[in-house]
Amino acid sequence: MIRLDHRRTGAGPGDPAPPVGGSAAYQPGTSSEPDQSLARLAATVEALFKARGRTLTDKAAAESYDITLNAVGLMLAGALAEGMLTEQTHAKLAGMIEGMRSAPEHL
Repeated sequence: MIRLDHRRTGAGPGDPAPPVGGSAAYQPGTSSEPDQSLARLAATVEALFKARGRTLTDKAAAESYDITLNAVGLMLAGALAEGMLTEQTHAKLAGMIEGMRSAPEHL
């Protein structure tokens, strides 16, 4: 399992960027201020991209990001079909991915 709420701080460009303001995972329905949560998530994802010399404000990078999230969605659908995830877990993870998908819009 990859924890999204705990990252080591690194000095190199390949090191993961620490989450901004807490957990890097957007969790729908857990915040009274979803726009603020999405803005923090967008900042976290953007920090990951900037650590690699890229930015989600670049159209090509944002498109690649969206393609990657589509692939992750397919993986989750496959895990659901194989019985590895419950419907509830799948729905929660899919919602988190949709929150991540909107990151470029919040930059």
